[in-house]
Amino acid sequence: MRLFVALDLPANVRETLALMRGSMPGVQWVPAENHHITLRFIGEITDRHRLEEIDLALSRLAWQPFELSLAKADIREGLTADSLLIGVERTRQLDALQSQIESALRRAGCPPAKRRFQPAITLGHFFPNQRADAIKWVQRHNLFRSKPMSVEHVTLFESLRSLGEHVYVPREEYAWQPEMPLIPEEE
Repeated sequence: MRLFVALDLPANVRETLALMRGSMPGVQWVPAENHHITLRFIGEITDRHRLEEIDLALSRLAWQPFELSLAKADIREGLTADSLLIGVERTRQLDALQSQIESALRRAGCPPAKRRFQPAITLGHFFPNQRADAIKWVQRHNLFRSKPMSVEHVTLFESLRSLGEHVYVPREEYAWQPEMPLIPEEE
């Protein structure tokens, strides 16, 4: 199983993002049902015991709901293709939740994250020869800002390959638990 932990997006936010795609020849647009905010990529898990440890670790997260907004378009350079992104406004609560997930997964035996946390939603992928069109797309959507959305759970997703495309299947949701003692946030 290829796993990652993410914030799933409400249907209305997915629809809004899907409308931003536009028509850029050669861009491989991410299907709206796959839009999410990755909090931690886990990778391939084949050991059932490790999967149980991950589930237990995520079920013990202690946090309170908070609001999050999306803002601005951007480009992220990749090894083989670049990506069109919508940014996520960083908040103390988002960073604390992501840090707690990282710690929980490391205690569950997962290796440390390979990349620094940079919250964003990938809308599409393009090749460097399409950079001029991508820059125009970013300029067109750079003032985008969503209404705040409530974050009340995180989701463990499995990434499957189907007919050459990725399909992200929610495996488990971990809701905030008011009865759990909060881990103090670092100042």
